[in-house]
Amino acid sequence: AALEAGYYRFLRDGLWVVGQEEDWQDEREEVWLRRQERIARVKKDRGEAARVKKEATLQKQKAKANMEKGISAVDVGLPHKVITNDTVVTLLDSTTCSPTCSKSDTLSAGSVELQAMESDNDSPPDLKSRRLTPSTHWRLTQQQIDLCYDAAVEHYEKVMYTVKARALFTELADGFDLLRERGRGRFDMELPVFDDPKFSFLTDLERASWMPVVRTILGEDVALVHKGVFLSLPGSEMQVYHQDGPHLTTKYQKPCHAVNVFIPLVDLTRKNGPTEFCLGTHILDYEYFAKEMVETPLAKAGTPIIFDYRLGHRGLGNSSADCRPLVYLTYSPSGGKEFKDSVNFSRKRYIKIGELVEKPLSREERARRRREVIV
Repeated sequence: AALEAGYYRFLRDGLWVVGQEEDWQDEREEVWLRRQERIARVKKDRGEAARVKKEATLQKQKAKANMEKGISAVDVGLPHKVITNDTVVTLLDSTTCSPTCSKSDTLSAGSVELQAMESDNDSPPDLKSRRLTPSTHWRLTQQQIDLCYDAAVEHYEKVMYTVKARALFTELADGFDLLRERGRGRFDMELPVFDDPKFSFLTDLERASWMPVVRTILGEDVALVHKGVFLSLPGSEMQVYHQDGPHLTTKYQKPCHAVNVFIPLVDLTRKNGPTEFCLGTHILDYEYFAKEMVETPLAKAGTPIIFDYRLGHRGLGNSSADCRPLVYLTYSPSGGKEFKDSVNFSRKRYIKIGELVEKPLSREERARRRREVIV
Protein backbone atom coordinates (compact mmCIF):
# COMPACT_ATOMS: atom_id res chain seq x y z
CA ALA A 1 0.00 0.00 0.00
CA ALA A 2 2.86 2.39 0.77
CA LEU A 3 4.45 1.78 -2.62
CA GLU A 4 1.14 2.30 -4.37
CA ALA A 5 0.40 5.56 -2.57
CA GLY A 6 3.90 6.88 -3.17
CA TYR A 7 4.01 5.86 -6.82
CA TYR A 8 0.84 7.69 -7.86
CA ARG A 9 1.98 10.80 -6.01
CA PHE A 10 5.37 10.49 -7.74
CA LEU A 11 3.75 10.36 -11.18
CA ARG A 12 2.03 13.65 -10.45
CA ASP A 13 4.74 15.52 -8.53
CA GLY A 14 7.97 13.88 -9.69
CA LEU A 15 9.04 13.67 -6.02
CA TRP A 16 8.91 10.95 -3.36
CA VAL A 17 10.16 11.60 0.18
CA VAL A 18 10.29 8.35 2.12
CA GLY A 19 8.00 8.63 5.14
CA GLN A 20 5.42 10.88 3.49
CA GLU A 21 3.35 7.83 2.57
CA GLU A 22 1.97 7.72 6.13
CA ASP A 23 0.90 11.37 5.86
CA TRP A 24 -0.74 10.70 2.50
CA GLN A 25 -2.57 7.70 3.96
CA ASP A 26 -3.80 9.75 6.90
CA GLU A 27 -5.16 12.31 4.45
CA ARG A 28 -6.90 9.57 2.47
CA GLU A 29 -8.46 8.10 5.61
CA GLU A 30 -9.65 11.53 6.71
CA VAL A 31 -11.30 12.07 3.33
CA TRP A 32 -12.86 8.59 3.51
CA LEU A 33 -14.26 9.26 6.99
CA ARG A 34 -15.79 12.54 5.87
CA ARG A 35 -17.32 10.68 2.93
CA GLN A 36 -18.86 8.08 5.23
CA GLU A 37 -20.31 10.81 7.42
CA ARG A 38 -21.95 12.40 4.40
CA ILE A 39 -23.37 9.04 3.33
CA ALA A 40 -24.76 8.47 6.83
CA ARG A 41 -26.42 11.88 6.83
CA VAL A 42 -27.96 11.29 3.40
CA LYS A 43 -29.17 7.83 4.46
CA LYS A 44 -30.81 9.37 7.50
CA ASP A 45 -32.55 11.99 5.35
CA ARG A 46 -33.68 9.35 2.89
CA GLY A 47 -35.04 7.11 5.62
CA GLU A 48 -36.88 10.01 7.21
CA ALA A 49 -38.33 11.03 3.84
CA ALA A 50 -39.51 7.47 3.18
CA ARG A 51 -41.18 7.32 6.58
CA VAL A 52 -42.94 10.63 6.02
CA LYS A 53 -43.97 9.53 2.54
CA LYS A 54 -45.54 6.39 3.98
CA GLU A 55 -47.38 8.36 6.65
CA ALA A 56 -48.51 10.90 4.08
CA THR A 57 -49.85 8.17 1.82
CA LEU A 58 -51.83 6.63 4.69
CA GLN A 59 -53.16 9.99 5.78
CA LYS A 60 -54.08 10.89 2.21
CA GLN A 61 -55.94 7.61 1.79
CA LYS A 62 -57.73 8.16 5.10
CA ALA A 63 -58.58 11.74 4.13
CA LYS A 64 -59.95 10.58 0.80
CA ALA A 65 -62.10 7.99 2.52
CA ASN A 66 -63.36 10.58 5.00
CA MET A 67 -64.11 13.03 2.19
CA GLU A 68 -66.19 10.36 0.51
CA LYS A 69 -68.11 10.08 3.80
CA GLY A 70 -68.49 13.89 3.92
CA ILE A 71 -65.88 14.52 6.68
CA SER A 72 -63.35 17.33 6.00
CA ALA A 73 -59.64 17.06 6.62
CA VAL A 74 -59.90 19.80 9.21
CA ASP A 75 -62.46 17.80 11.14
CA VAL A 76 -60.06 14.90 11.59
CA GLY A 77 -57.13 17.23 12.38
CA LEU A 78 -54.82 16.17 9.51
CA PRO A 79 -51.82 18.47 8.95
CA HIS A 80 -51.36 20.25 5.64
CA LYS A 81 -47.53 19.97 5.65
CA VAL A 82 -44.89 18.01 7.49
CA ILE A 83 -41.41 19.49 8.07
CA THR A 84 -38.52 17.20 8.87
CA ASN A 85 -34.77 17.90 8.71
CA ASP A 86 -35.37 21.25 7.04
CA THR A 87 -37.11 19.47 4.17
CA VAL A 88 -40.70 20.44 3.44
CA VAL A 89 -42.72 17.48 2.22
CA THR A 90 -46.14 18.35 0.85
CA LEU A 91 -48.68 15.80 1.98
CA LEU A 92 -52.18 16.88 1.03
CA ASP A 93 -51.61 19.43 -1.72
CA SER A 94 -52.70 17.57 -4.82
CA THR A 95 -50.88 20.03 -7.08
CA THR A 96 -47.49 18.93 -5.73
CA CYS A 97 -48.07 15.29 -4.81
CA SER A 98 -50.46 12.87 -6.38
CA PRO A 99 -51.38 9.37 -5.16
CA THR A 100 -49.23 8.02 -8.01
CA CYS A 101 -46.07 10.04 -7.27
CA SER A 102 -42.90 7.94 -7.31
CA LYS A 103 -40.46 7.41 -4.47
CA SER A 104 -37.83 9.57 -6.16
CA ASP A 105 -40.22 12.53 -6.13
CA THR A 106 -39.99 12.76 -2.34
CA LEU A 107 -36.28 12.04 -1.95
CA SER A 108 -33.99 14.94 -1.22
CA ALA A 109 -31.24 15.88 -3.66
CA GLY A 110 -28.79 14.33 -1.22
CA SER A 111 -30.23 10.86 -1.83
CA VAL A 112 -29.27 11.11 -5.50
CA GLU A 113 -25.75 11.90 -4.40
CA LEU A 114 -25.89 8.93 -2.05
CA GLN A 115 -26.74 6.56 -4.89
CA ALA A 116 -23.69 7.77 -6.78
CA MET A 117 -21.51 7.36 -3.68
CA GLU A 118 -22.80 3.88 -2.93
CA SER A 119 -22.22 2.76 -6.50
CA ASP A 120 -18.53 3.58 -5.99
CA ASN A 121 -18.28 2.18 -2.49
CA ASP A 122 -20.97 -0.34 -1.61
CA SER A 123 -18.96 -1.88 1.20
CA PRO A 124 -16.75 0.44 3.27
CA PRO A 125 -13.08 -0.65 3.25
CA ASP A 126 -11.43 -1.82 6.41
CA LEU A 127 -9.35 1.06 7.72
CA LYS A 128 -6.89 -1.32 9.33
CA SER A 129 -6.17 -3.00 6.00
CA ARG A 130 -5.73 0.40 4.35
CA ARG A 131 -3.04 1.48 6.80
CA LEU A 132 0.31 1.88 5.09
CA THR A 133 3.29 -0.17 6.09
CA PRO A 134 5.67 2.07 8.10
CA SER A 135 8.56 2.99 5.82
CA THR A 136 11.32 3.34 8.41
CA HIS A 137 13.01 0.28 6.89
CA TRP A 138 13.69 2.28 3.70
CA ARG A 139 16.15 4.57 5.50
CA LEU A 140 19.79 4.43 6.54
CA THR A 141 20.60 3.40 10.08
CA GLN A 142 22.48 5.78 12.37
CA GLN A 143 25.62 3.67 12.05
CA GLN A 144 25.44 3.87 8.26
CA ILE A 145 24.84 7.63 8.42
CA ASP A 146 27.91 8.13 10.60
CA LEU A 147 30.06 5.97 8.31
CA CYS A 148 29.04 7.98 5.22
CA TYR A 149 29.44 11.31 7.01
CA ASP A 150 32.98 10.55 8.17
CA ALA A 151 33.94 9.29 4.70
CA ALA A 152 32.59 12.43 3.02
CA VAL A 153 34.37 14.86 5.35
CA GLU A 154 37.62 12.88 5.18
CA HIS A 155 37.51 12.82 1.37
CA TYR A 156 36.96 16.57 1.15
CA GLU A 157 39.81 17.30 3.54
CA LYS A 158 42.21 14.96 1.67
CA VAL A 159 41.40 16.50 -1.71
CA MET A 160 41.80 20.05 -0.44
CA TYR A 161 45.05 19.13 1.30
CA THR A 162 46.29 17.64 -1.98
CA VAL A 163 45.33 20.84 -3.83
CA LYS A 164 47.30 22.88 -1.29
CA ALA A 165 50.29 20.53 -1.24
CA ARG A 166 50.60 20.50 -5.05
CA ALA A 167 49.47 24.10 -5.63
CA LEU A 168 46.54 23.02 -7.83
CA PHE A 169 44.39 26.08 -7.15
CA THR A 170 43.96 26.97 -10.83
CA GLU A 171 43.02 23.41 -11.72
CA LEU A 172 40.49 23.38 -8.85
CA ALA A 173 38.45 25.99 -10.70
CA ASP A 174 38.12 23.60 -13.67
CA GLY A 175 37.29 20.64 -11.45
CA PHE A 176 38.85 17.27 -10.71
CA ASP A 177 37.55 13.78 -11.34
CA LEU A 178 37.07 13.29 -7.59
CA LEU A 179 35.81 16.78 -6.70
CA ARG A 180 34.34 19.73 -8.60
CA GLU A 181 32.66 22.90 -7.49
CA ARG A 182 28.95 23.37 -8.23
CA GLY A 183 28.73 26.98 -7.15
CA ARG A 184 30.62 28.79 -4.41
CA GLY A 185 31.05 26.58 -1.36
CA ARG A 186 29.22 23.63 -2.93
CA PHE A 187 31.12 20.51 -4.05
CA ASP A 188 30.25 17.39 -6.01
CA MET A 189 32.52 14.58 -4.85
CA GLU A 190 33.19 11.04 -6.05
CA LEU A 191 34.36 8.83 -3.21
CA PRO A 192 36.42 5.76 -4.28
CA VAL A 193 35.76 4.32 -0.82
CA PHE A 194 32.10 3.83 -1.80
CA ASP A 195 33.28 0.87 -3.88
CA ASP A 196 34.48 -0.82 -0.70
CA PRO A 197 32.30 -3.75 0.49
CA LYS A 198 31.59 -1.97 3.78
CA PHE A 199 29.52 0.54 1.77
CA SER A 200 27.50 -2.15 0.00
CA PHE A 201 24.42 -0.88 1.84
CA LEU A 202 24.61 2.00 -0.67
CA THR A 203 25.71 0.28 -3.86
CA ASP A 204 24.33 -3.26 -3.70
CA LEU A 205 21.05 -3.38 -5.62
CA GLU A 206 19.77 -6.08 -3.31
CA ARG A 207 20.88 -4.53 -0.01
CA ALA A 208 20.07 -0.86 -0.53
CA SER A 209 16.97 -0.30 1.59
CA TRP A 210 15.25 2.11 -0.86
CA MET A 211 15.40 -0.24 -3.85
CA PRO A 212 11.70 -1.26 -3.54
CA VAL A 213 10.84 2.38 -4.21
CA VAL A 214 13.28 2.67 -7.12
CA ARG A 215 11.99 -0.54 -8.70
CA THR A 216 8.39 0.61 -8.29
CA ILE A 217 9.27 3.65 -10.43
CA LEU A 218 11.71 2.20 -12.97
CA GLY A 219 10.88 -1.50 -13.07
CA GLU A 220 12.62 -4.58 -11.74
CA ASP A 221 15.79 -4.32 -13.86
CA VAL A 222 17.69 -1.22 -12.76
CA ALA A 223 21.30 -0.10 -12.77
CA LEU A 224 23.24 2.26 -10.52
CA VAL A 225 24.58 4.86 -12.95
CA HIS A 226 26.45 7.15 -10.58
CA LYS A 227 27.08 7.81 -6.90
CA GLY A 228 28.72 10.49 -4.83
CA VAL A 229 28.29 13.19 -2.20
CA PHE A 230 27.17 16.79 -2.45
CA LEU A 231 28.85 18.87 0.23
CA SER A 232 27.46 22.30 1.06
CA LEU A 233 29.79 24.33 3.27
CA PRO A 234 28.72 27.14 5.62
CA GLY A 235 28.21 30.28 3.55
CA SER A 236 27.50 28.41 0.30
CA GLU A 237 25.24 30.22 -2.15
CA MET A 238 21.89 29.19 -3.56
CA GLN A 239 22.08 27.30 -6.83
CA VAL A 240 20.48 28.39 -10.06
CA TYR A 241 17.19 26.56 -10.71
CA HIS A 242 17.88 23.63 -13.06
CA GLN A 243 16.99 20.13 -14.22
CA ASP A 244 19.64 17.43 -14.06
CA GLY A 245 18.65 16.20 -17.51
CA PRO A 246 16.25 17.08 -20.32
CA HIS A 247 13.42 15.02 -21.75
CA LEU A 248 14.57 12.25 -24.09
CA THR A 249 12.03 13.51 -26.64
CA THR A 250 10.02 16.72 -26.94
CA LYS A 251 7.21 15.12 -28.94
CA TYR A 252 5.38 13.46 -26.05
CA GLN A 253 5.72 12.69 -22.33
CA LYS A 254 7.83 9.59 -21.81
CA PRO A 255 7.94 7.57 -18.58
CA CYS A 256 10.65 8.33 -16.05
CA HIS A 257 14.00 7.19 -17.47
CA ALA A 258 16.17 7.92 -14.43
CA VAL A 259 15.84 8.92 -10.77
CA ASN A 260 18.09 10.59 -8.25
CA VAL A 261 18.12 9.42 -4.65
CA PHE A 262 19.29 12.10 -2.21
CA ILE A 263 20.11 10.95 1.32
CA PRO A 264 21.02 13.75 3.74
CA LEU A 265 23.59 12.80 6.36
CA VAL A 266 22.35 15.51 8.74
CA ASP A 267 18.84 16.67 9.58
CA LEU A 268 17.78 19.22 6.96
CA THR A 269 16.70 22.64 8.20
CA ARG A 270 15.80 25.93 6.52
CA LYS A 271 19.28 27.22 7.29
CA ASN A 272 21.66 24.43 6.27
CA GLY A 273 20.84 24.35 2.57
CA PRO A 274 18.05 21.88 1.80
CA THR A 275 16.99 21.20 -1.78
CA GLU A 276 14.01 23.09 -3.19
CA PHE A 277 11.88 21.22 -5.75
CA CYS A 278 9.30 22.60 -8.16
CA LEU A 279 6.61 19.94 -8.31
CA GLY A 280 5.31 18.82 -11.68
CA THR A 281 8.19 20.26 -13.70
CA HIS A 282 9.14 16.77 -14.88
CA ILE A 283 6.13 16.95 -17.21
CA LEU A 284 6.80 18.08 -20.76
CA ASP A 285 6.11 21.81 -21.37
CA TYR A 286 5.79 22.46 -17.60
CA GLU A 287 9.52 22.79 -16.88
CA TYR A 288 9.49 26.42 -15.79
CA PHE A 289 9.83 27.54 -12.19
CA ALA A 290 6.54 28.34 -10.44
CA LYS A 291 6.73 29.63 -6.88
CA GLU A 292 3.35 28.22 -5.91
CA MET A 293 4.56 24.69 -6.80
CA VAL A 294 7.71 24.77 -4.66
CA GLU A 295 8.32 22.15 -1.97
CA THR A 296 11.38 21.96 0.28
CA PRO A 297 11.52 18.65 2.19
CA LEU A 298 13.13 19.03 5.61
CA ALA A 299 13.96 15.36 5.95
CA LYS A 300 15.74 13.70 8.85
CA ALA A 301 19.23 12.29 8.37
CA GLY A 302 19.18 9.01 6.45
CA THR A 303 15.80 9.65 4.79
CA PRO A 304 15.84 9.08 0.99
CA ILE A 305 14.46 11.88 -1.19
CA ILE A 306 13.73 10.38 -4.61
CA PHE A 307 12.92 12.48 -7.66
CA ASP A 308 12.53 12.26 -11.41
CA TYR A 309 15.75 13.19 -13.22
CA ARG A 310 13.80 15.85 -15.15
CA LEU A 311 12.34 17.56 -12.07
CA GLY A 312 13.40 21.19 -11.60
CA HIS A 313 15.23 21.94 -8.35
CA ARG A 314 18.00 23.92 -6.69
CA GLY A 315 20.10 23.67 -3.57
CA LEU A 316 19.49 26.54 -1.15
CA GLY A 317 22.24 28.48 0.55
CA ASN A 318 23.80 27.20 3.78
CA SER A 319 23.59 29.96 6.38
CA SER A 320 24.29 27.61 9.30
CA ALA A 321 27.63 27.04 11.01
CA ASP A 322 27.90 23.41 9.89
CA CYS A 323 28.48 21.61 6.61
CA ARG A 324 25.66 19.67 4.98
CA PRO A 325 26.79 16.45 3.24
CA LEU A 326 24.28 14.53 1.15
CA VAL A 327 24.76 11.16 -0.55
CA TYR A 328 23.31 10.93 -4.05
CA LEU A 329 22.73 7.90 -6.24
CA THR A 330 21.40 7.89 -9.81
CA TYR A 331 19.48 4.90 -11.17
CA SER A 332 18.08 4.04 -14.58
CA PRO A 333 16.51 0.97 -16.21
CA SER A 334 19.13 -1.61 -17.17
CA GLY A 335 19.16 -4.23 -19.90
CA GLY A 336 22.11 -2.78 -21.77
CA LYS A 337 20.35 0.51 -22.45
CA GLU A 338 20.79 2.27 -19.14
CA PHE A 339 20.75 6.05 -19.21
CA LYS A 340 24.09 7.85 -19.45
CA ASP A 341 24.62 11.52 -18.58
CA SER A 342 27.74 12.62 -20.45
CA VAL A 343 27.34 16.21 -19.24
CA ASN A 344 27.24 15.72 -15.46
CA PHE A 345 29.18 12.47 -15.11
CA SER A 346 31.80 12.51 -17.86
CA ARG A 347 35.27 12.07 -16.39
CA LYS A 348 36.82 13.37 -19.61
CA ARG A 349 35.67 16.88 -18.69
CA TYR A 350 37.73 16.99 -15.51
CA ILE A 351 41.37 16.83 -14.53
CA LYS A 352 42.60 13.61 -12.95
CA ILE A 353 43.95 14.61 -9.57
CA GLY A 354 45.88 11.37 -9.13
CA GLU A 355 46.75 9.81 -5.81
CA LEU A 356 45.66 11.92 -2.88
CA VAL A 357 48.25 13.18 -0.43
CA GLU A 358 47.75 11.84 3.06
CA LYS A 359 47.23 14.48 5.69
CA PRO A 360 49.84 14.44 8.46
CA LEU A 361 48.59 13.24 11.78
CA SER A 362 47.64 15.85 14.32
CA ARG A 363 49.40 16.04 17.68
CA GLU A 364 46.43 14.41 19.40
CA GLU A 365 46.34 11.56 16.88
CA ARG A 366 50.08 10.90 17.23
CA ALA A 367 49.75 10.82 21.03
CA ARG A 368 46.79 8.44 20.78
CA ARG A 369 48.73 6.06 18.51
CA ARG A 370 51.71 6.08 20.86
CA ARG A 371 49.44 5.11 23.74
CA GLU A 372 47.99 2.27 21.66
CA VAL A 373 51.49 0.95 20.86
CA ILE A 374 52.50 1.07 24.54
CA VAL A 375 49.39 -0.85 25.56
